[in-house]
Amino acid sequence: MKGRGAREYRKEIIKIAWLAILESLVNVIVTSIDTRMISPLGKSTVSAVSLTSQPKLFFFSIFFALGTAGSIFVSQALGKRDAERANRYFHAVLRTGFFLSVVMGVLFYFLADPIMRLCSRQTETIDTSVAFFRIIMCFMVFQTVSIILNAALRGIGKTRVTFISGIFMAVGDIVVNYLLIEGHFGFPALGVIGDAIGTVAGSAAACAFSIFYLIRHSDFLSLKGLMNIRALPPEYRKDIRSKAGNIVLENLFTRIGFLLSSFVVSGLPADRTSVYFVAMILLNYTFAFGDGLQSAVVTLTGRSVGAGQLEEGKTYFKQICLISGVISGILSLVYIFGARWYYGIFFADPNAVSEGAGYNYVVAALTVLQILRIVIVGAMRGTGETKIPRTMALLCVLFINPTLSFLLAEWMGIGVWGIWYATLITQAVWFVMSLVWGRKCLNRIQEGRQDG
Repeated sequence: MKGRGAREYRKEIIKIAWLAILESLVNVIVTSIDTRMISPLGKSTVSAVSLTSQPKLFFFSIFFALGTAGSIFVSQALGKRDAERANRYFHAVLRTGFFLSVVMGVLFYFLADPIMRLCSRQTETIDTSVAFFRIIMCFMVFQTVSIILNAALRGIGKTRVTFISGIFMAVGDIVVNYLLIEGHFGFPALGVIGDAIGTVAGSAAACAFSIFYLIRHSDFLSLKGLMNIRALPPEYRKDIRSKAGNIVLENLFTRIGFLLSSFVVSGLPADRTSVYFVAMILLNYTFAFGDGLQSAVVTLTGRSVGAGQLEEGKTYFKQICLISGVISGILSLVYIFGARWYYGIFFADPNAVSEGAGYNYVVAALTVLQILRIVIVGAMRGTGETKIPRTMALLCVLFINPTLSFLLAEWMGIGVWGIWYATLITQAVWFVMSLVWGRKCLNRIQEGRQDG
């Protein structure tokens, strides 16, 4: 390794990644607190709110994809030191996300009931799910704008700003939840409706902070000229259609697959799925670490590719994989040895605690596979490769996981454990595919070639 040593590369990676990880962890911690705050309302309420997650994430996947594409564009433009190019991409993506979220928010107000009836077979929880889903989606514009703004800021390494934005989200969410779920300081006890209002309030607070920052600080990215709608050059339009389009398809394939799997889960009794959903929160923590590391790898490899420093991009890739392996191993051990304490927070029933502790052995294995796979895919995206991740998502999540979930959980009658086995097999296949194609992507960096 020429120039800087491995330690210097790792220090730069950690400098960007740790705040991105904390930001993602804040989101998951808020979800955990939300679940804990509504758990006194009963297991059926926990299942009702949890069952809205997959249809909600399915529609939000469009905006996560736009944010990821925007992050790639601005990181590569940063490598070229081309602020005008970065802002033209940034503004185009932000305008698109804003327009779509307003239109979709209006539609979801009227379509919440049929959507949840399509996605859930738990008839006893459907009314609660519809009420929660309607409020979240009707005001989705706040979260959408926040997603795209913060993705662009992460693309230029401003993870401190996005972390503070996440803190604003957490405070807004938790405070409003405290006031409205059970009713405190004279506020009405609204139950699940209060939880939904808290989620919207948190998104609005995060959005407001990010906008305020960009208004006050416009050293590279800026909101100036956002409404100056002019025709983009063909090159820009092609990039947005190609990269954003592939990431949107990848996310949609992933979410359709998760929706199908969630549909299988919804056919199981609510008192059994409540423990499963609490276990899934741990995988959200896993994803938070992976997502933070992915932010670093997209930023650093994208910047390296934009600057033409391809060997440096390869080095970042290797070092982030090393860091990811260490982090995933530590998390797995924490999940195994802390299992009974964790489930004891949510359930007084010792059988539920024992059941969850058994699930955590699978969660630990999934943690290693998921974090490394997320980082490898992030490196592909940083180099401009978006077709391969789309293909992998199509095969693994849209076909393999829901098929195995149905065969194991329902056809063979294994129940919740069938869902876990299906997930473990799917993640193992997905990881191997990422490893094989990731190596090819690494070779392309070495050879100085780049796919569009």
